[in-house]
Amino acid sequence: MGSDAVESKKKPYRPGEASRNYFKLPPVKREAIREEVNRRFRGETGVTRDLDPTSKADLELRRIWLRMRDEAMEVVEYEEFIEFKADMLLPDGISDEMRSNGWEEAAELMETWFSRPPAFAPKGYSAPVTDIIKMDWVLKFPVARSVYDDIFKDRVWSNVPSQKRTAEILKTKPRLSFGQTVPFGDLSLGVATVDQEWINARPVEGQLIPDGLQAALHAFVFNIAVAGKVTTAAATPQEYIQMAGKASLKLQVTIEEVGVYVKDSFDFNGNQFLGWWGPANVPINNSDFQRWRAENHTGGDFLVYSDVKRTRLNPTDTVTVWV
Repeated sequence: MGSDAVESKKKPYRPGEASRNYFKLPPVKREAIREEVNRRFRGETGVTRDLDPTSKADLELRRIWLRMRDEAMEVVEYEEFIEFKADMLLPDGISDEMRSNGWEEAAELMETWFSRPPAFAPKGYSAPVTDIIKMDWVLKFPVARSVYDDIFKDRVWSNVPSQKRTAEILKTKPRLSFGQTVPFGDLSLGVATVDQEWINARPVEGQLIPDGLQAALHAFVFNIAVAGKVTTAAATPQEYIQMAGKASLKLQVTIEEVGVYVKDSFDFNGNQFLGWWGPANVPINNSDFQRWRAENHTGGDFLVYSDVKRTRLNPTDTVTVWV
C-alpha cells in the first residue's frame, strides 16, 4: 500500500449523512447492512475477529469498517433512489402526488399521457384533449388572469398581426361580390375547429412557484379567435394604386364576439427539469419520461385545449383588410 493510501487510512473518521441515515434505519435493515459490511471487511482485510471498540490497536480497523459501512449506505440510498424514481413514474405515481396537492387537472393530463400508445410531438400527436382544462379554472391564477385581461385592454384582435392573419383566413374562403355580407367565425364550434381560424396568441410564462396551473400546463398560450361578419367596402382610387399587385378587394370585418382559449402541447421532448417529487424529493426530468416510453411502449404526446371563453363586444369593433 502506498504512503498516500496509508495516510488516508490514518485520517480520523467523521460521521456524516450516511452514518446518521444508518442509525435511522429499522433494526432489520441495519443488521443486513452490518452483515454485508462484515463480509466485505473480512474479505479485504483478512481480519475475522471482532474488533475491540476500546483498543487503540483496532482504531484504524474500526475506521476502515466505518468507511465501508458508509459506502454500503450510499449504495443502498442510491438503489432506493432509483427504485423510488421508478415508482414515481408508474402511471399512478406522480398523478397520486398531484391529487394529494389538489392538482386534479394535472393528474388527469398525466394519466392520459400514460394511458396512450407512443406518440411523439410535434409530428405524431395523439388525439387532442379538450375536456380537462376549463378557462374559468385557468383564470383563477393571477399569472393567467393578467395576460387574459391585457388581451382585452390592448384589443389584440384589431392589431396589425391580427389583421394580417384575418386576411389570410379570408383568402381561403369564397370571394365576396361587391355589397355582399357574410358571417365570419363561429365560436360555438368545437375548440379544435375554432383553432383553425385563430387570429392571434399571447404566451403565459411558466412560474417557479408550484401550483395546479404549473403542474398541468407550465408555459402555454392563450389563442384568440373572433366571430362577426364581413362585407365588401368601397376603396378609393389611391388605395387601389397603393395595393396594386398586393390585393384587390377591400373588406370590413365587424367583430362582435371574441373567444380566448388555452392551447398547449403535453409532451416530454427536450431536456427539461420537471421538479422535485415525492417525500424523498426525487428530481424528475423529461428524460425520465422518454426512457419510460422506450421501455414500456406507452406514453402519447397530445395537444391540450380548454373550452372557449366567449365575450360579446359592446360596441362592436371593425377592422379593414385587403385580400
